[in-house]
Amino acid sequence: MELLKKLKEVGSSIIPILALVALMHFFITPLPAGSLTSFIIGGFLLIAGLSLFLLGVDIGLLPIGERIGSAATRSKHLLVLLGTGFLVGVVIILAEPNIAVLAEQVKGVNPSISKTSLVSMIAIGVGFYLMVGMVRVVFHLSLRLVYLVSYALLFILFIFSPIEMMGIALDAGGAATGPLSVPFIMAIGIGIARVQKKQNDADNFGYVSLALIGPTLALGVLSLFNDGGAAFSGEVSVAAAGNFLSLIQPSLAMTAQALVPLLLLCLFYQFLLLKMPLGQLVRMVTGFVYLFIGLTLFFMGSNGGFIPVGYQIGYAIGTYNRYLLLLVGVVIGAITVLSEPSVWVLVNQVQEITQGHIKKPLMLVALAIGVGLSLFLAMIRVITGLSIWYFVLPTYALAVFLSFFVPDLFVGLSFDSGSVSSGPMASTFILAFAIGSSVSVGGNPLTDAFGVIIFVSMTPVVIVELLGLVYKRTQKKMA
Repeated sequence: MELLKKLKEVGSSIIPILALVALMHFFITPLPAGSLTSFIIGGFLLIAGLSLFLLGVDIGLLPIGERIGSAATRSKHLLVLLGTGFLVGVVIILAEPNIAVLAEQVKGVNPSISKTSLVSMIAIGVGFYLMVGMVRVVFHLSLRLVYLVSYALLFILFIFSPIEMMGIALDAGGAATGPLSVPFIMAIGIGIARVQKKQNDADNFGYVSLALIGPTLALGVLSLFNDGGAAFSGEVSVAAAGNFLSLIQPSLAMTAQALVPLLLLCLFYQFLLLKMPLGQLVRMVTGFVYLFIGLTLFFMGSNGGFIPVGYQIGYAIGTYNRYLLLLVGVVIGAITVLSEPSVWVLVNQVQEITQGHIKKPLMLVALAIGVGLSLFLAMIRVITGLSIWYFVLPTYALAVFLSFFVPDLFVGLSFDSGSVSSGPMASTFILAFAIGSSVSVGGNPLTDAFGVIIFVSMTPVVIVELLGLVYKRTQKKMA
């Protein structure tokens, strides 16, 4: 029953993209022979894989995540708390499928950028900022101040960094808040909040958005010692669509490499702090079996269908009519945000928090318009080659500014909403689409295409903050 529910949730987010690509294939830009079939097969592999993966997260990881957060806080040892935050953040990123997909796409555009150093710095960044998030709640530090200092430091770093690394660094933050890291980090946060003497709803939010800042800041530091690798050669290495059977072995290897450290982490805390009974251990192992099968299918579907065909469709539309990319970007943005299961959880949460003053339909329309506009701007950047500075800096400056005027509850909630909007579709199909579009118009994907994931993430932040101001004004009128 639970698996059917997951299949319905994931299918609702992927089937609209399948339908959109099929329509474009038949009526606008035909794909190479066999590509549409590979895309559909890849889509169904993604649906099955993500459904099993998310079921495994619910069964095996969320309960132990809450227990780890509670146990580390209850220990009342600062070193245990800090060590837990850092260790969990690092290991969870090694297992996050979005990061593996992002690293492969970076390698396809610029092989000189080390995949190992890229993933390592992303993991360190998430670990550090998860640690910051835990300390913030325990010591009641201002989340607004953390955002202000972090984003100020981030953009100062980028002044001295090569522009080729900026888009990759920003996308790393968006990709780090994926289908594994978000629920596990939120479970850690719930576990910490549960054992606080003074319960505060606002303490449940902010962890995910801090996990987005960490990788971006870490790669900003790395870029000071890395010039972004060799210049773009004009060619992108993209695997051919299909060949799913040949992807079984490498997908199994990638899955094992991702999940073994996570399993060892859970067993470490089981013997050190948790001491769960046998029944709960069996449930955890069952969850890991689902995770293993689901992640393997996810890698097969993304590498055999979604990434190569996403690149092909972007290249085909850009070659046919570059300005058509603007319209397609709006449609993809709206479809992506409306079909993302995490977004529906978010709008339900906001409606409940505001006691129905902010209705679900209003928020869905606002998010669809906002993310559609984001992808429109991302395609303008692809076509014109405008610097990412012109888009990201004003948006986050406005977001941090507004955070000082919205109710406390909306501060972490708004920044977290941006993080949950960039799901698996952003790191697979949308990024590949942007790379293909950039190549088709003669651009440089390193400076023009990378950064598209953060475009999906940043608009919902401002939208939820504006809705928070509406809620604040409504409350004043009622008072």
